[in-house]
Amino acid sequence: MSLINIQNACLSFSNLEILKNSTLYINENERVCLIGKNGAGKSTLLKIINKKQELDHGDIIYKKNIKTAYLPQENPKNLNISIYDFVSSGLSRYKISKKKNIKEVVKIEKIIEIIELNKNTLLSHLSGGLLRKAALGRILVKEPDILLLDEPTNHLDINTVKWLEKFLKKFSGSILFVSHDRNFIQNICTRIIDLDRGKLISWPGDYKNFIKLKNESNRIEKIQKKLFDKNLEKEEKWIRKGIKARSTRNEGRVKSLKILRKEYENYTKVEKLNDIKINESKNYLGKILFKLENIDFLIKNKVIIKNFSSTIQHGDKLGLIGNNGCGKSTLIKIIIGEYEPYKGKIYTGTGLKISYFDQNRSILDPNKSILENIAYGKEKIILNGKEQHIIGYLKNFLFKPNQLQSLVKTLSGGECNRLLLARLFLKPSNILILDEPTNDLDLETLQLLEKIIIDYQGTVIIVSHDETFINNTVKKCWYFEGNGLINTYFGNYADLKKEKNKLKNKKITKNKLKTNLNIKIKNNFKKEIDIILCTIEKIEINIKKLQKKVNEPDFFKKKLEEKLPILKMLAQQEKKLEREILFWENLEKKIINTKK
Repeated sequence: MSLINIQNACLSFSNLEILKNSTLYINENERVCLIGKNGAGKSTLLKIINKKQELDHGDIIYKKNIKTAYLPQENPKNLNISIYDFVSSGLSRYKISKKKNIKEVVKIEKIIEIIELNKNTLLSHLSGGLLRKAALGRILVKEPDILLLDEPTNHLDINTVKWLEKFLKKFSGSILFVSHDRNFIQNICTRIIDLDRGKLISWPGDYKNFIKLKNESNRIEKIQKKLFDKNLEKEEKWIRKGIKARSTRNEGRVKSLKILRKEYENYTKVEKLNDIKINESKNYLGKILFKLENIDFLIKNKVIIKNFSSTIQHGDKLGLIGNNGCGKSTLIKIIIGEYEPYKGKIYTGTGLKISYFDQNRSILDPNKSILENIAYGKEKIILNGKEQHIIGYLKNFLFKPNQLQSLVKTLSGGECNRLLLARLFLKPSNILILDEPTNDLDLETLQLLEKIIIDYQGTVIIVSHDETFINNTVKKCWYFEGNGLINTYFGNYADLKKEKNKLKNKKITKNKLKTNLNIKIKNNFKKEIDIILCTIEKIEINIKKLQKKVNEPDFFKKKLEEKLPILKMLAQQEKKLEREILFWENLEKKIINTKK
């Protein structure tokens, strides 16, 4: 039996049909990725399964005693709480003020250990990525059978995404997750559910297999739609002739035409972003746009950037890569003049027109409509010197005319990012700065954004943790190594990884050679020591024999010519022993030094 089984599900909001007689099942030990366009209803479906949203029609059958846990897109808002208290709040019966249950305490501490955070740290001290980890810990403490994850990689850096991949692969239950991170989907999922125009379609295998099958399905759909339209046109021509249609024997044909008309009305066209253009300005002077010389920057005496020098030239496609909190957004703000460097100089070129995509969407007013956020009361806009109606422009970004009065705060995360891109692309620019532009964007929009960046003639600076996106767009990287150190690599993230692996392998080879050399030296020393120890042993035997003679009762009664050679030989052997012991000690010291 399935853990969850949804049958004939229907749900609509106003004119938007989220589900149309849809079916979905989740089995044990599955990692299912839910894919669909922004606003298609993916987050809504997760809420339905988590019993936070009801269906208009249809049934949901749960396996008895099944436990679900839901990770929303948004990070927690109440930040004045410790990680321990926040994670423990995931247990509904656990109250901080009550006497602690030892089993629950152990469980909470184990989860905090798994997510690799300090239990006493306040949420307010965490970056967006670490808040995501804390939120994951809060749902894991429930020990769910099914994890429902809405954009779990949002705000996570590349290293933390890799950690999450490993963690989810080890998770003993099932997972239904929404993601637009292609690399993450490919590495995690065992099946894909595509929410397409109200229907839930299951595709076996990984992301690459899904793309292949989906493209073939779209091709077949286009052919079938063309044939359908041709047949409908033929039947419409026939009915317009009038007389033949009224005969009894043609009533069946009239009935079939009515069915065709209904199918035509109910057909939902595949919506695609198209004809997206950037209002590109080419009025700039010079090749070098920014020159950074020996930049230092500190926050509360913590070194964020240390002695960094580099240049940004016209046409650069530059990626900033590094862990959360390492200073990527800070460096962007230094470049555009929002922050002053602690030390160093920045040269800025002339004629620069910057469009800045802020990951916090701060330029959008949530209490104003889509239209108010972009048109400022104007009906027409100018795009690359040509006049265009604002409604037509927004239609290219999939905003329908009846949607334009909607407040921004009612939009999904992906719709907000689409609106932000529409606003930025409208502003004349020769530099695009995109700080986490991929969060919440659906796969189709991501691929279109990639194409726009590649075709853009100006300069692009990108902060992103989406490995595939970075690989497809940038040609140069600033890699934040840690402790304020930033290195420049030419190529994309894949090239950067290769270069770092080469350096790592060189270091390993160097260490290996050093170790082998040390072993060889040590072996040579050991041979010498073995020889010396044999020599020392022989000398000691000789000394004992000579001392035995000297210790005889009548030895000193003997004549001088008999005593002297023995005493002389004993003195020589004792001096020789001293020299050999000293030599042996020095060799031992050399062996110790080769180990260091």
